Amino acid sequence: MEAVIYEELEDGKIARIKFNKPDRRNLMDPEIVDGFLKAVQNVKSSKSVRCVIVTGTGNSFCAGADFSTLQKFAQESGYSGAAAIREGVIRFYNSFMTVLDIEQPVIASINGYAIGGGLAFALLCDIRIASQDAKLAANFARVGIHPGMGITYTLPKLVGIERASELLFTARFITGEEAERIGLVSKAVEPAKLEEETLNLAKTISENAPYIIKLTKKILRKDFNARAQGEIESLAQSLCGQMEDAQEGVRAFFERRKPEFKGR
Repeated sequence: MEAVIYEELEDGKIARIKFNKPDRRNLMDPEIVDGFLKAVQNVKSSKSVRCVIVTGTGNSFCAGADFSTLQKFAQESGYSGAAAIREGVIRFYNSFMTVLDIEQPVIASINGYAIGGGLAFALLCDIRIASQDAKLAANFARVGIHPGMGITYTLPKLVGIERASELLFTARFITGEEAERIGLVSKAVEPAKLEEETLNLAKTISENAPYIIKLTKKILRKDFNARAQGEIESLAQSLCGQMEDAQEGVRAFFERRKPEFKGR
């Protein structure tokens, strides 16, 4: 079974990328990383694609980072301590930030859980449509990890600094309906209509002048500094990753219990 499914629809005008590990809620593991990088290359080499959809199979869009993958990338970096954590984080996040290299509009079709890095990834896309019952959370503080993948830049840009602060500080879940109310997604629709609504939007975009759309996206995003913010976040993550609270947060996550943070 492919970890990431790439397909072209509407005579190749629309590319759809599906994270395809539903049994693991499409956690960002090495196979998802490799599959997504290949999908991005497919889009970049295509002469026909005018719009891209990213979604997930099962009941999740993407439930965030697979912690063992971050550890693996850190070990493979050749460094130790904070430097290893930073290099692992940079390699991991940069893999998904290649979505920013896609010239065509990218729609995140959020069909279920979008948590942590999964939500951060969705915020890197140009447009977001969510199922009304989708569950979204910037849950980094809940697992003792500093926010990453540019979310400290993208989230306040979309919903304002006060709302972003509340979501990051509480790490609470919101539904697709609330996400629409606060401007985090452009539209929340009935679950059964999500695929149809997303495809209709992609069709509408793909019917317009493709070069004009690409250039418009480029100009709209000329001051989009998520990558630079991601570099700063990686430094904070590398420091926080060595704290006892980070280790406790990850353990509690795997043990499905509430963490006991000590502030050290």
